[in-house]
Amino acid sequence: MDLSSDQCFLRAARVFPALGDGAGDVLHDAVVELRGERVVRVCTAADAAEDLARPGVRVIDYGDATVVPGFVDAHCHITLTGDGTPYERQVLDSDEMMALIAVSNLRRHLASGVTTIRDNGGRNRVVFEVREAVERGYVNGPRMLLAGRPITHSHGHFYWCNGVADGADQIRAAVRRLVAEGADHIKIMASGGATAGNIPYYSSYTAAEMRVAVETAHGLGRPTTAHCRATSSMLNAVKAGLDCIEHAEFLVPGEMMEFGGGVASSGHMVYDPAVAQSVHEAGTFISFTAQTGGWETLVELRRRAGHGALGPADKGRVSALEAYFDMKLGILSSMLADGLGPRIAISTDAGPYDVSFGGLQHGIELAVAAGMAPLAAIRAATAVAAEACGIGDRVGTLAPGRLADMVVVAGDATRDVSRLWDVRAVYQGGRLVAPLVASSGVDTGPVPLRPVRRAAPVPDC
Repeated sequence: MDLSSDQCFLRAARVFPALGDGAGDVLHDAVVELRGERVVRVCTAADAAEDLARPGVRVIDYGDATVVPGFVDAHCHITLTGDGTPYERQVLDSDEMMALIAVSNLRRHLASGVTTIRDNGGRNRVVFEVREAVERGYVNGPRMLLAGRPITHSHGHFYWCNGVADGADQIRAAVRRLVAEGADHIKIMASGGATAGNIPYYSSYTAAEMRVAVETAHGLGRPTTAHCRATSSMLNAVKAGLDCIEHAEFLVPGEMMEFGGGVASSGHMVYDPAVAQSVHEAGTFISFTAQTGGWETLVELRRRAGHGALGPADKGRVSALEAYFDMKLGILSSMLADGLGPRIAISTDAGPYDVSFGGLQHGIELAVAAGMAPLAAIRAATAVAAEACGIGDRVGTLAPGRLADMVVVAGDATRDVSRLWDVRAVYQGGRLVAPLVASSGVDTGPVPLRPVRRAAPVPDC
């Protein structure tokens, strides 16, 4: 259904515009008035009673449902599979295959309620070509903000995307080229990651090197974000003036933790209040990828355990993963206690390892488990995420003049965020885009746990 030329009212038991951080922001028995691709008004049905009573007015009444802004996923990788396959196997796919994988991922994310994404790294020009296909109308998908090739050092994290830049001159040239090719933001790998040969608890670039990227990007009107798993990289990012920090895991040097096939290795997290205070004082956004590290694997293992299907090895994986997420949610809880909450976006990091598309709701649930109130967690995946991406004036909230991106879910999601999984409708720019995909059952299945296979050698890129 296309609402591009008509006035329309969406009515539901609850509407959460995500404009504030209090319970008073929820409107009960409310309507969202649309005209074309924009929101015209958000109010109670009583306040709109005269308009609703006009003959011929279009009212879509969802009954006992909650309307929230379309989700904004501030961190994903659309060209990666999210099915437990390690990077070393994924990089053997051709650019053409990665483009087709991206099409499937975009459909899955859109059907789940994600109407805007920030892709934080893909190989060569693949993500730019996929966005062109979306904008031409060949493919349905979320609105896309692209980094293109992430900037990394020789054999650094994601080096196979071909965005390697060593030293100030190469970094400056890389930023300029990316902007010329259509990058919306610049992504910098400030620490190691799960790419083979990397050590995630050490910094990759110095603050001075990253400052070159920031100054060049800002000079060309582009915001910046940095992959920061190591505590030292977070401090470097703040010193360099980065606009956003990804992951914020507070990893410190020490023994690596292994969780078995399909889940990335990790270091140990130790919260550092002084570093957190530096981030807070700088006003830097944090894109916290709560579900990375094996959450979907843990969910599947727990499901199988309920049917008595786990052997000793898998029981050990459950224990290790539960300890990992206790540690990770402890980091988020500490940041919330220290006042960083208003600038924490909840995002997925969908694509690497077991983080599948269509599951941002996992991250919202984990944020609540860490101490966020339900409304704050929804804001973290909508309004705050949009602000972190630099597009808070267009999406992330339901207010007059904003793009009419909305998710309709059954029941009261303002009190129980698990209801966000029960998606009844997704609107993007005033246009109904789901359940056209979701109702078909395509692209909505769980991530399978695949057997580990020996990786083939990674070719030079």
